Amino acid sequence: MLTDDMASFNSSVEGVSTTFGWNLTFYLVEKETNQYVAVVNFVHEGTPAAKAGFKRGNIILSINDEKITPDNYADLYYKPTLKVSLGELKENTIVSQNKSIELTAVNMYENPIICDSIYEFNGKKVGYLVYTGFDLKSINPLIEIGKKFKAEGIEELVLDLRYNGGGYVITENVLASMFAPQEAVSSKKVFEKEIYNSYLSEIYQKQGENLETRFTTEFNYPEVEVNASTKDANIGLKKIYGLIGSGSASASEALLGGLMPYTNVRLIGTQTHGKYCTGWMLSAEEMYEKCPQELKNWGIYVMVSIYQNADGKTPCMPDGLIPDIQIEDDPIQAYQIGDVNEPLLKQALMEAGRSYETNGVHSRSAASPHFKALPPVKTPLFGKRIQLIPSFVSSHSK
Repeated sequence: MLTDDMASFNSSVEGVSTTFGWNLTFYLVEKETNQYVAVVNFVHEGTPAAKAGFKRGNIILSINDEKITPDNYADLYYKPTLKVSLGELKENTIVSQNKSIELTAVNMYENPIICDSIYEFNGKKVGYLVYTGFDLKSINPLIEIGKKFKAEGIEELVLDLRYNGGGYVITENVLASMFAPQEAVSSKKVFEKEIYNSYLSEIYQKQGENLETRFTTEFNYPEVEVNASTKDANIGLKKIYGLIGSGSASASEALLGGLMPYTNVRLIGTQTHGKYCTGWMLSAEEMYEKCPQELKNWGIYVMVSIYQNADGKTPCMPDGLIPDIQIEDDPIQAYQIGDVNEPLLKQALMEAGRSYETNGVHSRSAASPHFKALPPVKTPLFGKRIQLIPSFVSSHSK
């Protein structure tokens, strides 16, 4: 990817952007008129959408008094101000609420930790973590969650990555060190290996670099202000239920695939994106001894390697991880994230042994199968799995 605004791209990878704070799925509801609606998957805490009362299941009918189409639907992410009208589902038909809300985007950090909960049944406790982006700021809060789950005796984890398009390899490695068996971490077994082209492989070989990433508990990267330890945060998991979808990409796929040789990983949802590459973020200023003024804020995100797990496999290659149990994400049903009746979480908890009564329990109809969903908009189409740039790259380039 080539960009003329590298500063914004760097900020977005760190979870900071000018945002309304919502994550949306777009559905085609009328083919004849090309009419779409946007349905809220979740909102980030403290954002304009959260303050306006938006939550999972809310339906947006129009943007600035115009119907939603493929030509304008991205405005719900990228316009500075919006007026949106709301709808609701009645008997499998979406109708207007005759209500509109105005919002102004703000520049802020969106916390990717949406939910961390514990469910207790049948004498066991199951953890639940919803994580939407592998940024660096969330590393220490994630470690605290790992310690909490460990203290509670969690042995099975529902890891919800269905809206996670990836991010930093560092953060992926931190999570792996908490989720893998303690024995694998203590003995520093191979988590993943990077496979480069012949040119880069030769350079790494000459420099004596090991291309294997091993489990560890210490993460010290002063260049990005990361200094963290997972020494007391390995949860001791016996099983992971990965909730996935088309929005799961890159570092999300790599984390699940890298854990598969060591941990029982059960996948629930729909097929992931299939982004099996690792990239470097290269700014023009890093590549030039004297950077031309016109290129000061230019940069590229370039793919440099393919990752493999300890078995030499890339499970998401070529077309994404395939779920063991296929269930469509259905935000229109409006079960909130963390609700034990939300379809993907419900299936995971049933797999873990939780019982659900069927008699006399109201079950909302599954609406979204009637509508065609567009691919995720906000996540870059190729996902993100970002490594720090090795020192030899800039020195060879200048």
